[in-house]
This record gives sequence, structure tokens and C-alpha cells, in this order.
Amino acid sequence: MVTRVTNTMLTNQLLSNLSLNLNNMDRLQNQLANGRKYAHISDDPAALIYGQAARNKLARLSHYQKTVETAQSWLTQSEAGVMELQKIIGNVYEELVSAGSVKTVDDKKNLAMVVRQLRDHYVDTLNAAYGDRFVFAGYNTPGDFALDPSMPREIKPFQVVNDELYFNGFNISQYDKMLLTDFETEIASDPELKQLLGDLLHFDVGPGISMPVTVNGIDLVMFITKDPDTGDTIVRNTYDVLQEVFMAIDSNPVEVVTDKLTVMIKTLQDAQNHLLTKTAEIGGRQRRLELLEARYEQDYLNYESMRSDAEDVDMAEVIMYLKMAEAVYQAALSAGARVIQPTLMDFLR
Repeated sequence: MVTRVTNTMLTNQLLSNLSLNLNNMDRLQNQLANGRKYAHISDDPAALIYGQAARNKLARLSHYQKTVETAQSWLTQSEAGVMELQKIIGNVYEELVSAGSVKTVDDKKNLAMVVRQLRDHYVDTLNAAYGDRFVFAGYNTPGDFALDPSMPREIKPFQVVNDELYFNGFNISQYDKMLLTDFETEIASDPELKQLLGDLLHFDVGPGISMPVTVNGIDLVMFITKDPDTGDTIVRNTYDVLQEVFMAIDSNPVEVVTDKLTVMIKTLQDAQNHLLTKTAEIGGRQRRLELLEARYEQDYLNYESMRSDAEDVDMAEVIMYLKMAEAVYQAALSAGARVIQPTLMDFLR
């Protein structure tokens, strides 16, 4: 049976086809305008969820990249501080080696003045700050003031009171020349000292990765050496060593200064080696951060590629399909014009 085709049927079918063509052109034009494959979640839920997951990863990576950058700046500042401390100890060591040239009272006074200035500069360097934090004092902040009237008013991590070195109000000169075993026992039994030894500034540089970016102040100034008299393993406070060098120069006659200083050379060498070890630790952390930074950059590129595959359009492909859709639409209009053009009057003629 042959179905009768009417003019109304042709017209309705024409309009339906034109609507489909327009919808296709509208979709392609939107993709070309915003560069996104899909305008609604319902267009392709799986792809859009995949792209959103990649976006979340990119946001976390961006956060960790900024944290790594900040951590690198802190480690650079810490390294500069430790190297300056090492330079100060090295200068004092050189003065001790050349102490044999001290022949007169004026020579002794000049040497004492140099050592005193180096000693004071050592404390100033320990109090170095970066931004709103002290480099070697964990979370202690500049600008705070002490409540204890016996302490200097402005709180700094390292302060000298009565020729004794304090760290955040805690006297660490009391442990100078203490046996290493006794010092370890003291750490285990004194919660305040144990807490101060753990006072470090940390940054979360990765998922579950927390890295210290500073050096603990007590751990920096205390080092292990041998007692020159008994040979026992003891802990020394670098400040007290410098103070001892100064007093050996300032309080002794010229004839015995050289002898007094000679026995301290090995102690200063151990202090230098201790600072070298701290510098190596900082260098290791910096190397680890460099590796993390390189990995994050590669991960960022990978996740950006995942997001682009899920969301971004191929511009050349969209332009090609849009041109094809335009040609189809123009052909549909042309065919419709030929179908609809004849009227009843045209038929009667």
C-alpha cells in the first residue's frame, strides 16, 4: 500500500530536519566558542567526572608546589645562617692558630676585641629572622616581650644573661661540659628540654610528607667533643666555648695566652664539623625538595593532559564539523525552498 504524501507532511518533515541541523550547529558553535566538549553533565557524565577528578588533583598539586617553593626559601635561609655561623667559628679558629704572634699587651687586647666581636656576632646570627619567624627558633615570633623582669624585654630565641646563653628563656649553658650520657638522661627526664629540642618549623610538602625547614636552636649550638683533660665524651655549648676563648685571652698574662688557646683548637674543630654536618643535612633536604618539585611538575603535566582529554575540544575537528553542518543546513534550506515554493495558483496555471 502506497502512503499518500501531503504538502503538510513535507513541510513538517522539512521543519524537523531544519531544527535538527540548527541544534547540531548550535552545539558545534558553543564548543568552538568556549573550547569545552560538553555544556552539561548529562552530555557525558563519565568524561566530566574524569575531568573533575583531574581538576582536583591539579588543585592539590598547585598547593604542594607553592609549599615546596616556600620550603626551599626557608632552607636556603637556614643554610645561609648555618654557613655564617661556621664562618664565625672558622675566623675564631684562625685567630687561635695565629695566637702565637701575641707578644705584647696590645696584641692581647686586639685579639680579645676580635674574639669578643665574633662571639657577639655569633649570637646575633643565631637570632636571624626570615619574614615573621626566627630561623633557628621554630614557631617563636619576633616582636614578643618577656614577662620575666630578669630577662631582656624583647623576646629573642637566643639571649645572653650573666654570660650564660638562654634559648627561649631556658638556660642551656648549664649543660656545657656535661657528659654525653648524662645529657641524654637529662633530655629523657626533662619534658621542657625535650620539647625545646623538637621545636622545628615544618611544612607539609606532599601527601603525608612533613619536612623540617629549619634547624633546632639547641641542636645547633650544642655539639659533642672530647674533654681535653679526661678524654670523656662531653657536650659543649658553642657560645660558652667562644666565651671561654675570650676569657682565656682577656684574663691571662701574655706569656700563657698561647698555651691556653692551644688546647681549645680541637674543640673549635669539632664545633666546625658539627656545623658542617648541619649544612649537609640542609643540603639533603634541599635535594629532596628539588626531586619533589620535578615530580610535581611532571604530575601537573600528566593531569593537565587528562583534564584536556576529558573536557577540551579539538578546534580543527570542530571547525571542520561546523563547516559540514553549515553546508548541510544550506542544502536543507535550498531543498525546502524548492518543495514549498509551488502554490495552488501555480498548480492551476
